[in-house]
Amino acid sequence: MRTVTELMDSWEFSSGERPAPAGEGTAINLPHDWAINRPMVNPMDWGVDQAFRDWWGIGWYRRTLTIGELAEGHRFYLDFDGVYENSTVTVNGVEVGGQAYGYSPFRLDITNALKAGDNEILIRVENLDAPTDRWYSGAGIYRTVKLIEVPERHLDERDVLVSQQVDFAAQAATLTISMDSEDRPTVGEIAVTLCDAEDNVVGEVRGDAASGLTLQVADVHLWSAEDPYLYTLNVALPDGSDAIEQRIGLRDVKLDPDRGMLINGVRTVFRGVCLHQDMGCVGSAAKKELIRARLEELKAIGCNGLRLAHHVHPREMLDLADELGFYVYSEPFDKWQSGHYKRYFEAGWCYDLAAMIRRDRNRPSVVMWGVGNEVENQAKRSMLAILRQLVDEAHRLDPTGRPVGCAMSPHFQSEAADTSSSEGIIQATDEALADHEIEDPAERVERIKLIADITDVTVLNYSEQWYDRVHAMIPDKPIFGSEVYQWFVGHDLQMQDYISENPNLVPEEKEWVVGGTIWAGFDYLGESMGWPSKGWSGALVRTNGVPKAGYWLMKSYWQADGEPFVHFMVADYSQPDENVKEHWDIPPFVGHWHFPQFQRGVMPYMVATNCDEIRILHPYRELFCKPVREYPNRVVTGYLPWHPGTLTVIGYRDGKEVCREEIVTPVSPAVSLQFADIAALGRPALPEVVDVPAERGYEQLFCVQCLDTDGNPVFRESTSVRFRVEGPAEIVAVDNGNLMGNEPYGGDAIHMYQGVASVMLRFTGEAGRVVLSADAAGMQSASQTIVVR
Repeated sequence: MRTVTELMDSWEFSSGERPAPAGEGTAINLPHDWAINRPMVNPMDWGVDQAFRDWWGIGWYRRTLTIGELAEGHRFYLDFDGVYENSTVTVNGVEVGGQAYGYSPFRLDITNALKAGDNEILIRVENLDAPTDRWYSGAGIYRTVKLIEVPERHLDERDVLVSQQVDFAAQAATLTISMDSEDRPTVGEIAVTLCDAEDNVVGEVRGDAASGLTLQVADVHLWSAEDPYLYTLNVALPDGSDAIEQRIGLRDVKLDPDRGMLINGVRTVFRGVCLHQDMGCVGSAAKKELIRARLEELKAIGCNGLRLAHHVHPREMLDLADELGFYVYSEPFDKWQSGHYKRYFEAGWCYDLAAMIRRDRNRPSVVMWGVGNEVENQAKRSMLAILRQLVDEAHRLDPTGRPVGCAMSPHFQSEAADTSSSEGIIQATDEALADHEIEDPAERVERIKLIADITDVTVLNYSEQWYDRVHAMIPDKPIFGSEVYQWFVGHDLQMQDYISENPNLVPEEKEWVVGGTIWAGFDYLGESMGWPSKGWSGALVRTNGVPKAGYWLMKSYWQADGEPFVHFMVADYSQPDENVKEHWDIPPFVGHWHFPQFQRGVMPYMVATNCDEIRILHPYRELFCKPVREYPNRVVTGYLPWHPGTLTVIGYRDGKEVCREEIVTPVSPAVSLQFADIAALGRPALPEVVDVPAERGYEQLFCVQCLDTDGNPVFRESTSVRFRVEGPAEIVAVDNGNLMGNEPYGGDAIHMYQGVASVMLRFTGEAGRVVLSADAAGMQSASQTIVVR
């Protein structure tokens, strides 16, 4: 029978031209990112892209693998979900393979290199080439590694292909299950069983894998982002010698040129964000529980879509998208023959595309594939030839009908443009026109059509201003906004014009728009606009989970009929510039009412709400507001005279009060610390006792805020906070969400930013009681009890 063992602990790491001798390396557990705790260096080649971390070098990972007995007729595989990058794997001194591109999963047969007893695995990881990614990539074995033992004749989950047809009227589905081994012998007969979420068998079939097996399912429970119901598909060899399981969702997805995205026959707007893989203070060493926490924070505002940009993401990300309910646009790489991927494209594109699609093609969450982003030479003959090749291969790998797109930059050049000096990369802003750049909107749309004629859906970055033109010229395909701003749209004559007509409302007005994904959901490391910024801070949420203005604005759009809420924010231009690329930014609206530097200033404000009407009770007067839908973009804006005290915002539906929020000016400097739910309105204190599972290596982020003598948050506090932990846990990293700061992540202390500091704990897996404490000079300490069970 098959056995699968995760190999995440008991590794040694060293760096340099040669590995440290066995036993002399640094003991580590996976996932591991060797760059994240290296100091910031300025100047540094490619520093803006790699968070000014010393990313360069060669890393070595060593582990002993004990095999009790080499069973005759069994094979052993090492399965890597991603190693960054240029990896070479040896077992007992025998080279067994490796993988160049750092985001693609790969599997190596190590059977012939093994022996009974102790075996040495040694992995060389090389990061020496430029250009780097445009974003922080991390370095090392930053994803899951597994040992798979199977009989000689066995199944491979990547070969399984599930096609489905859903009959809404009959509440039934027809599944066709086949195996499409490309470089392995066919397995012959298989037995297929489908179980519901309660483990009841709802369908069985047996037959030849190559010809395809048909399975009828009655009383279907359909999967959607609102109801992510999953079945378990078991595929086995009839003699019971091997079996694999996959979780699948039964659903029907269509991208209609007139009605956009139809999920199970219902028009559904793709309300999404773009994500990179890094997790802030732990870099690219992203564990499933950290990904879950981020996705749950997005789900809380009605986000239902993810663009996994611009690379294959961890398997756990897709597992959670299936489980929590997200629609996914997935792509394997960014550029083609330029930028970071140019050194891999010619030899690797076919493998890297297949690695993504064959891993994830049976997932209910994946509704579209992408084959590139803002690639060089857009719409030129050379680019169109490559695009056709990629789209055809994607269709071959996934014949189930998922549409394939290619995200277009809003910039195009004429065929005669000289791109040799820039490797064909079109700039992403309007700061200066590129050589032979097309300015005429009609001609620009003609170039868009050349690409859309090859793809199944028109996929556009920052192009809402041309949607009507595009739809008129390409009426047979819907539009998907693969990158949209959170606040602005452009003008017909230029991409950036600071017009505050929110692009996230466009799919509500134009049914032929599938939806869009904001750049970005979470702040990320890399792609900074220059020192001292170590990353991109123009997203909805900070790296430590603190929501920003756009988060609450999207909640008002994406949960328009959800639980009522109001959230008051004031435009505080006293806050430091975070070096955001301007058009991706949003005015500095923040949730506080504390301006000790003013006496009688008039303050711009914004209220995000999904109520019909609001009232604002100022410390000494009431302000009258129009109904919410009479404001541009459904955002209540205006001006308030500064006066300290309590400011109350009340939300009404159908004339009745349904919610309220109070913002209070601190009555004293900060005097105490408190662990709080920093992503919730009002930032309530955490429960006295928090539970975490007794899983070895489990990680969780905890946030602390500071309070005045009356228990009000003090937004402007920036003191240093030191964390301590007692019990079966350790401090992994600290964060404050400030990408302009250069304090190390790998310590136990950090300065507060906007009144918040955070700490990442890692638990040993031992059941028991953990006490986490936070201390700051002149303040009452905070403690949080955590029970591991």
